[in-house]
Amino acid sequence: MQANVHQATGALVAIPRRVFKLHPYFLAGAGALVFDPTGNRGGFVSGAQSQSRAAFVYGGGADYDLSIHFALRAEYRGFVYGRPDFDLASLHSGATTHTAEPSAGIVFRF
Repeated sequence: MQANVHQATGALVAIPRRVFKLHPYFLAGAGALVFDPTGNRGGFVSGAQSQSRAAFVYGGGADYDLSIHFALRAEYRGFVYGRPDFDLASLHSGATTHTAEPSAGIVFRF
């Protein structure tokens, strides 16, 4: 089954001391993941409904200063949540699962 996943989370961010031009940080929080079946041919299952799941989010990363206003960022976020079943009894397992979300980007401070 194919589904789009949307997220809304909030997290507490801990920022230890800066080391040279590196600003590390850690985060932990909670939120919701919304699973929305796409209806695409080959990935469609009749009767599948959109479904939300509570999620625990954790992670960390670091910013590397390029200048006073710009930095490079590398980050990892992990989500732990109950596996969606789209309100279909045949997909219900009661299992907990994990999604990893690494990212990289540019930071602009103002």
